[in-house]
Amino acid sequence: MTSRSTMQLARITTILILIFATLIFAPPAKAADISGSNKLKIAVIPERGDLDFWHLLKKGAVKAATNDGNVKIYWLTPAGLGDFREQKLEIDWCINNKMDAIVISPVHSLRMKDFIIKAMRRGIPVIQMVSKVFGNQKTGYVHSENFKGGKMAAKFLQDELKDSGTVVLGLFVRGNSPVNSRLEGFKAQLKETESKLKISKAIYVGEELKKGSSQIRLAMYGNDNPNKKKTINAVVGFNESSSEILLKTLRELNKLDGLSFVAFNPDPEMIQDIKEGRIAAGVAQDPYEIGRVAVTQAAMAVRDGKIPPETIIDVHLITKENIDDLKIQEVLGLKERTQ
Repeated sequence: MTSRSTMQLARITTILILIFATLIFAPPAKAADISGSNKLKIAVIPERGDLDFWHLLKKGAVKAATNDGNVKIYWLTPAGLGDFREQKLEIDWCINNKMDAIVISPVHSLRMKDFIIKAMRRGIPVIQMVSKVFGNQKTGYVHSENFKGGKMAAKFLQDELKDSGTVVLGLFVRGNSPVNSRLEGFKAQLKETESKLKISKAIYVGEELKKGSSQIRLAMYGNDNPNKKKTINAVVGFNESSSEILLKTLRELNKLDGLSFVAFNPDPEMIQDIKEGRIAAGVAQDPYEIGRVAVTQAAMAVRDGKIPPETIIDVHLITKENIDDLKIQEVLGLKERTQ
């Protein structure tokens, strides 16, 4: 073989080796998308993505990442309206894509437990926020002072109704820990003060308007007859979803006037109703602060593992008299936060 032929063969061999090495060592497209940054990868999994509460919480989570400068947020909204099966899929995605930490609001206190433990066993720190699973899992937990919020609602109605009358409580779904804590606080306030305000009925409104509406009619009128004389003086919606269904049903029945209505986590429409006196009051969490603190603690957990087992964020009673206060405006998302 001539020296010229030998040189050409060497060049071809070198090119083939380079091509082969590129094909072997190039990362797959999705892996490149996930790991293209050296920042900490923190997944945030809300219960659902369609309510104002979660939109405000997301702003707080993004603010924490911005303040840190070395955190990338993956906002993983489950499909549907708070389906635990969707949250399980999101946790599996986090494990498969090697998230550095997970921040999650478990949609069910029992059914999500095993999957949260599964992520922790894979070495992924988990911060629970808003709600939590049963048991003393070694995670951080950032939540509102829900028991206090329940007491606030009861105390407001005691003052509003001069500590007499009857109230219907609209709950969410069974197994929702924040609603359970609010209910306990509401009952504790009545018991501690030996109140004459009586709970007529507590019903699980759920997320389905038709089913919830039927239960509301039955609780309000006893025989599902909206023409029956009203004996209920107040109604409390213990979260944003139940408040929406309660309000919609009572408006359709033209029975909202004359009722003292208290809404937990009031949305913009409910806030306007409070301002104009159609709703008596609201009890508001601070979702922005919950999101900010939860992501901050997730980053801490990855770096040195030292986080508080529980962080409690204050709640606020919203009335027509204080709705224009600066702090209340920030909590409700009516004014942009700078911190």
